Amino acid sequence: MTGQTNCPNCGAEIPVLAGARAWCERCDWNVGGETPDQDESFFDRQYARISRRYAKATLETLKATPVGKLRPRWTIHKAIAFGVAASVHLLTLTLLVTGIVIIAIGFPAFASIFWGAVLCALVWLMRPKPGKVPSLDLADRKDFPALHVFVNQVTKELGGRPVSKIVVNESFGAAYGVLGWRRVPVLWIGLPLWMALGPQERLAVIAHEIAHGINGDGTRGFIVGSAVNALDEWIGLLREPSHIGGYVVWILSIPFAAVQSLLAQLLCLDKQQAEYFADYLASTISGTEAIVASLRQLGCEEHLHEVLLRNAYSISQSGAHVLELFRERIAALPNRERQRLARACQREPSEAKARGAIQRSLGARSVMD
Repeated sequence: MTGQTNCPNCGAEIPVLAGARAWCERCDWNVGGETPDQDESFFDRQYARISRRYAKATLETLKATPVGKLRPRWTIHKAIAFGVAASVHLLTLTLLVTGIVIIAIGFPAFASIFWGAVLCALVWLMRPKPGKVPSLDLADRKDFPALHVFVNQVTKELGGRPVSKIVVNESFGAAYGVLGWRRVPVLWIGLPLWMALGPQERLAVIAHEIAHGINGDGTRGFIVGSAVNALDEWIGLLREPSHIGGYVVWILSIPFAAVQSLLAQLLCLDKQQAEYFADYLASTISGTEAIVASLRQLGCEEHLHEVLLRNAYSISQSGAHVLELFRERIAALPNRERQRLARACQREPSEAKARGAIQRSLGARSVMD
């Protein structure tokens, strides 16, 4: 401890530590968290808003649910969501047919060709997108055989499809997706996050992401996922600030935004349940404590930003050296700073807010003990 100061919010005495943010335990001043992601889509923002409203009730419901019934299953809400998503794709098909008919009937009149082409262009914008399998930053099996063996051993234990594409990038996170018309499983691993995790925590993160491929999360399916993306395209297009029509064009986005909000409402419980079940499946491989510890480490991203800001303009330091500095910083964090990061994670406006708590209630046993 290097000294003490007083909280500007409630006046309580708080310690000041080197390499840590000053914060107040009494009123949560300067704890952090609750920072909106500027890159979130409209659907993500709506889901976060709904999640905040029902997070506590959802958590209590799922804590009381037997483990065997945690896997997302067909419900009335989920069936309606699929029907809404199918209607979005039907609208796309209707626009395509209408555009072709207008061109065919009015050809060679310029107006017919123009408006038919506009409709076809909108169809291209709204078309179902299966996602593109990445070709950059791939951890090739020949160069990283141990990583591929490790990932696919986890996949085998969980009963999922083998992962053929692993992407290692600079993000502080990890993700899993099934992309392309051939539905290729792809795993993304952020190298900074990997450096911040211990061996068991790495296993927990990988298992959690792989579990998303087998837990039946409706929002990750092609039908619903591509419909959500299509609506995002419509909303982004109609709410573009440079539009000549201004508010008139913006008003046209309201029906699409309403459908997005409806989908978020219908899928909220299913999406949260899928997150918790992915944590449970991961905990059967890595252990509950590893899952909880990995969730806490996700809050260390702000320390990565500080290390990068201090070293970004130094041409004498390689990327590997900067990552090593980050690893050393994380290892040297005082307990009070780790407590702040844990409290900040609990304030995040998403389902991550409660995932650690539900793991304790599940009491999952590690198969690696």
